[in-house]
Amino acid sequence: RGVGASLRVAPMQPGGLKQYTVPEAKCALAKVIKELAAKQDELNALAAQSDTTEADERAQELMPEITKILGGFFKEEGFPEGPMGAMMGFMALQGAVAQEQAGGGSDLADAVQMLKGAMMQTDVPTRDQLQGMCTRLEAGAA
Repeated sequence: RGVGASLRVAPMQPGGLKQYTVPEAKCALAKVIKELAAKQDELNALAAQSDTTEADERAQELMPEITKILGGFFKEEGFPEGPMGAMMGFMALQGAVAQEQAGGGSDLADAVQMLKGAMMQTDVPTRDQLQGMCTRLEAGAA
């Protein structure tokens, strides 16, 4: 099943948090990383316009745009809108990360870390980093 395939996410678990299988999580993360890559020029332009070198201040300028990208993705996945939905989405992905790590894999953990870095520290990955991560995720989701 390719990344473009329709995703069927496991039903909500008791307590309401959606659970992903490892392949579903890889497909979902590849999709959002591609979306982030598509907006990379816009994000880099925002970072370049920033008149501060302070990471906290730069984060305040970039975080709304990155959150919009990730929040829109997580909303499509059935989570609430905005930063809370993104946080819930990351929590839901942790189950699949743990499953993959138990099997010796690290693609999901690396992808989640990349996205959290982009969102929380405004550490926007390069185009090559994003494409490399997509390739890893797509290979593992097949």
